[in-house]
Amino acid sequence: MSAEYFFRIPRFQKLGVRLNIILLGTIIFFLVSSGYGIWTLQQQSAQFKAVTQTYYERAMLAAELSRDAELIATQAMEQSVTQKLGNIDTTILQADFTRIFTVAREKLTAETTEEVETLAEIDRLTSPYFGQLILFYQLSERQQRLELDMDSLNRARQQIIKPLLNIDFSSAPSRFSNLAVSYSHSSQAYLEASSPGLIARRQSQLKQLQERLMSIEGLTVNQQETRNALIDNILQTVSLKNQLHKTNLETLSAMRTTRLYAQRLSSVCYDFYLMVKNRAEQASLQHSQLIERVNIQIALFSAAFLGLIGLAYWFIHHFIVRRLNHLSAVMQKHAMGSPEPIPQSGHDEITVIGKTFAQFVQANNVAHEETQNARKIAEQANQQLRELNTHLNQQNNTDELTQIPNRRYFFNWLQASYENLAEHNSSLGILMIDIDWFKSFNDHYGHQAGDECLRHVAHLLQHVSKDYAGMLARYGGEEFIVAVPDVTINALDELGRTLLSAIDSANIAHGYTPFHHVTISVGAAYLEQANLDMPVERLISRADQALYEAKSKGRSQIAHYIHD
Repeated sequence: MSAEYFFRIPRFQKLGVRLNIILLGTIIFFLVSSGYGIWTLQQQSAQFKAVTQTYYERAMLAAELSRDAELIATQAMEQSVTQKLGNIDTTILQADFTRIFTVAREKLTAETTEEVETLAEIDRLTSPYFGQLILFYQLSERQQRLELDMDSLNRARQQIIKPLLNIDFSSAPSRFSNLAVSYSHSSQAYLEASSPGLIARRQSQLKQLQERLMSIEGLTVNQQETRNALIDNILQTVSLKNQLHKTNLETLSAMRTTRLYAQRLSSVCYDFYLMVKNRAEQASLQHSQLIERVNIQIALFSAAFLGLIGLAYWFIHHFIVRRLNHLSAVMQKHAMGSPEPIPQSGHDEITVIGKTFAQFVQANNVAHEETQNARKIAEQANQQLRELNTHLNQQNNTDELTQIPNRRYFFNWLQASYENLAEHNSSLGILMIDIDWFKSFNDHYGHQAGDECLRHVAHLLQHVSKDYAGMLARYGGEEFIVAVPDVTINALDELGRTLLSAIDSANIAHGYTPFHHVTISVGAAYLEQANLDMPVERLISRADQALYEAKSKGRSQIAHYIHD
């Protein structure tokens, strides 16, 4: 038997071949796992972009549409009251309102059948809603024109009877003048009458005076002309009063209908916002689940990878002797985290193994570094998503102008707190706050100054309310509301007066009030023991009644409505 034959080793039993096979399989597994990890990260990145750029952007647009639906009616009614009639064209007004709403609406798209139906309902309500707004404005314009005509008739009547006011009524020839002046004064009393019974009596009185005035004989030509002009003026006044009363009723009806349409449209817009928000939350949940699956898969691949390394280590330790003892020890050091230089000298299979293992260690370090970077990127993406959620919730719960809680957040907080107060039989105080003569402030200083005034007042109210553990929110327009749980009646009164003093001390200039600075009126309502049989809305209504009382008594004061 020759030495060549003796030392001949079958190909697949050679140590180098076996080791090459194992190492090649390890490298392939590493490349597959790395490629899968990169593909998974790309999926995460694409899904995160979809969540942030699509779902949450649509949610913000839906929230904007809901807000526009609520604000348009308020803006239209405010313009119809504060602006001069001759300066507003109803066609332009309708175009402005429609453009504001349409711009927000056109940005929204539907992705489900339910969203398509909801957007169709929004489109169905839009046209009658804006049509009703214009009807309300036209009726308001007509009412104001009738009031101007009434003022003109009153001035004309005063001019008619002015020459008769200097006559001595005790003389006999003054009977005509006396009746004419009485007739004029009775017409004024008729205009001031409000109840149907009083109107009927004043009408009868006018008719009697007219008959007496017509029965006077021997009048001069000038007196006859005065009598005819006065009777014609008063007859026109009576007719115009009837028209004005009818127009008032029509305007009120149009305003109620407009508010109803606004509520319905706002409700549908808010429903659409909730749908989009739910889809965004579902997408966020799917993204989180994907990240969890990726972490599990990475752990499995890592375990498999470590298994292959262990297999290679076992093979080398089991089949290689003498020169491989040192290489085995080095590999153990690497496995325990204490790397040493890998022996790579020589020109045989052990040298190949050493060099291959060195490459493997380097690839493993790169893979570990890439895995750490991938995890950091995923953590940063999660943090951005959480910050976006926090920002979106804050926008929904904060008044955009004053940056204090809005009405929606206030009622959500109050409902939750009221149940707790009722459970412990605790007290509750409500303060309704209104800025006095704020319309005059806006008319004379402009809306930008009005907005700044609202922000200043809100800051002062919030600073004082915090000292009493009160929840302050903007209720609407120039109205604010404060809820103080577990408070005494004296402490509630003290808070109200402290709020009055804080606004007075601020000395915000307002030259069109008796006080020459901005003031507030406060209505207080107190409930000794909260209970679920007493709706909290009723307590708010009583605070509003108390606010009306404070307004009627001269403003810049506090009025109470106390209920045990």
